[in-house]
Amino acid sequence: MPSKTVLIYADGDFERLAEARQNVGVAERQALAAQAAPGRLGDDANADAEVAAAQARYDEIVDEATARAEEWVIGSIGHEEWRRILAEHPPRKLPGEGESPTETDHPDDADWGVNIETFGKALLMYADPEDDAHRTVIKAGDVALDTIGGLGRRIKRLSIGQLETLWVTAYVLNTGGISDPKAARYSPAVPKSDAT
Repeated sequence: MPSKTVLIYADGDFERLAEARQNVGVAERQALAAQAAPGRLGDDANADAEVAAAQARYDEIVDEATARAEEWVIGSIGHEEWRRILAEHPPRKLPGEGESPTETDHPDDADWGVNIETFGKALLMYADPEDDAHRTVIKAGDVALDTIGGLGRRIKRLSIGQLETLWVTAYVLNTGGISDPKAARYSPAVPKSDAT
């Protein structure tokens, strides 16, 4: 079954990463400006050194943040259970307006085809009752998945952005096709001749 690792960074690390990446961009733009403008001998070397230093600092921050990050492994659950969870969380309906009032899906739910208020947590909490090893969340940092309430408490404490990242990852894993690198070389279309 396909799976994907998602890192949830510790407090402040995401901001430090963004700032360090921004510093690399600034150094790169300044180096380009130094190359384009006539200047003193050695300006290019100084600008290149500043870019290298900013990139080295960014790499250092990435390594530090990754070491502190909480690693989540998300897996697909199979088409039957996927369809069951979809059916249990249909999109919220809004009453229609005008002369022919037909219900419409809530705008937040329309693109997903599910009630996003309840679906995400249900998908992340899924574990096969007959095989506890078959579940959506394969790893959630150091949370013991086999304890009652452990995963539920951890999911409850996620930020909305973290929760959405995790359930959308699971959504994509369960709805994506098969990736076959050889498939791109062939086409089911009828071959065309250049002579026509």
